[in-house]
Amino acid sequence: MPIYEYRCEACGESFSRLQKMGGGEEETRCPKCGSSEVRKQISACVVGSGAPAGNSCSSGGG
Repeated sequence: MPIYEYRCEACGESFSRLQKMGGGEEETRCPKCGSSEVRKQISACVVGSGAPAGNSCSSGGG
């Protein structure tokens, strides 16, 4: 499961959540204020140490 980054529109809190692919923002609430007004943020890809050299976020498949 991927980790998605969110920002709360109500209080400005940024947080991450481990979530199934295709899981919607409507299911996510801010851990600080409880608001459901959250937006997924675009985040940088991180390649772990176990990944073969040359892998990147844009290498298809997703």
